[in-house]
Amino acid sequence: MRTWVHVGRLWTNGEPFLAMDSALRRRWRGGGDEDLFEERIVGLWPDVTGISVGAGTAFLVGGDGAVRDDSWIEVLEADDGALAIVQAAGFDYRHAVAQALRYPDHDDVPGDALQVDSGELAIFSAAADGTDSLLPARPGPVPAVHGWPTGTADPGLLIKTSHPAYRLAVRWYTELPGGGCFARWLLLPER
Repeated sequence: MRTWVHVGRLWTNGEPFLAMDSALRRRWRGGGDEDLFEERIVGLWPDVTGISVGAGTAFLVGGDGAVRDDSWIEVLEADDGALAIVQAAGFDYRHAVAQALRYPDHDDVPGDALQVDSGELAIFSAAADGTDSLLPARPGPVPAVHGWPTGTADPGLLIKTSHPAYRLAVRWYTELPGGGCFARWLLLPER
């Protein structure tokens, strides 16, 4: 069983996030002059789990409107290098996130593959430009409550990784025993 550490959280207004090799992120102009968000994401999401960006791939992760419309997306890293992006709702928020992490992944929808040759994974809103500064991942406890947005722009996260390749596994809206629900995007290291 994996041991998870919370490394950051991102606010969504329903739009998905991109997870990609940080070396490619400057090629993405989600809200800039090129407006790649409207052209490449709207109409695809949620049926598509990956898109090409430059010479690589980006995962589309986070933002299941059935869980919540406006929401925090929790980002966690496991002791085996797996990453989880979890959107949860429930009376006991921390418990809902923990249940989402323990939920079996054998029925998850398989997604695309991703190369991270630079050693850094960038996660940021698909509606934003990849040129913005990102916050480094910071280990800490899972927030006790969902809470409200901070009111400042959410720049995204930069996560150092020792794994050069991942595959995506997605679990859409799932109800939890005793109340609550979640959606989860697992980035599983390829061996």
